[in-house]
Amino acid sequence: MSVSINFDHVVKRYGDNTIIPDLSLQVKEGEFFTLLGPSGCGKTTLLRMVAGFNSIEGGTISFDSQVINDIAPSKRNIGMVFQNYAVFPHMTVRKNVEFGLKNRKLPKEEIKKRVDEILETVKITQYADRLPERLSGGQQQRVALARAIVIRPSLLLMDEPLSNLDAKLRIEMRNAIKLIQNEVGITTIYVTHDQEEAMAVSDRIAVMHNGVIQHISSPKSIYQRPANLFVANFIGHSNTLNAKADVKGGKLVFENGYALPYDGFSQKAKDGDVKVSVRPEEFIIQQADQPGVPATVKSSIFLGLMTTYFVELFSGETVEITDVSSISNILPNGTKVSLTFEAEKINIFTTDGETSLTKGVNDDAHA
Repeated sequence: MSVSINFDHVVKRYGDNTIIPDLSLQVKEGEFFTLLGPSGCGKTTLLRMVAGFNSIEGGTISFDSQVINDIAPSKRNIGMVFQNYAVFPHMTVRKNVEFGLKNRKLPKEEIKKRVDEILETVKITQYADRLPERLSGGQQQRVALARAIVIRPSLLLMDEPLSNLDAKLRIEMRNAIKLIQNEVGITTIYVTHDQEEAMAVSDRIAVMHNGVIQHISSPKSIYQRPANLFVANFIGHSNTLNAKADVKGGKLVFENGYALPYDGFSQKAKDGDVKVSVRPEEFIIQQADQPGVPATVKSSIFLGLMTTYFVELFSGETVEITDVSSISNILPNGTKVSLTFEAEKINIFTTDGETSLTKGVNDDAHA
């Protein structure tokens, strides 16, 4: 039976060093929830607190309504998958997967039934009698996943499980993990620093920075309406431009005087200086004599479907623009252009980057 997890004002310290100052969030039963952030942000520390490997210096962590702060790790009914697989090299795939069930002293018939079922679920039945050294990295990770799930834990914890795999295998395995999690229906907390991976597998994502949650929401919401400039820059790539908000006039005025009609201001927005976050695909490249921000193409990269341009603005800043490749020639270096924007997609922030001034931000961290 899966559980919901409630973090209530959780604190983690090592001596005088506070890693997590005050963290509260709830993971829903059966949810695939991802902790995403740069190295050192506290995501693995938090995962280890859930597992019982790290102490809790303040607040509580609860499974449903049961506080688990002082419950031994072995009593928490948790399955774990690590980045290094941690499979036993001297045991066959079947014996690896049986291990946790044998420790629980289940009947032989029950063990065989459960192992057969999970080997089929993770699609490694044909490797049941192989030793791990004869498996690929992806197959070994499936063994680790099967071993974690077969004990029927209340919660599955996954710490950077795909980071040791090559790029193609990572995509294959992240799809497999999401399908398996959907099929089994187990509450899962997943830790990664890979934004694309998080977007692909998660029901919801918590973006962390310096032990503080910056934004919790669906992948779509976080990408399209980030809560602050850190989130905008961490989830995917974003360019930041300076402008002035004219809220009553319904426009953004850029440094060269170009006024972009804009009706996406939130109620927090006031007239004055703002930061405009523009993703590469949100620029519109026009001929130089069209109204917009003047710029010059400095270089380009042809990537098949898309072409990436690096363009210098009149102010000297360089921005990255992604444009659908056309049959005609790529814009040569030195080409003068005028840039405007897909106004409904861009995001506006205060000058310190801490607060979104854009309508439609959904943030469970501050609900």
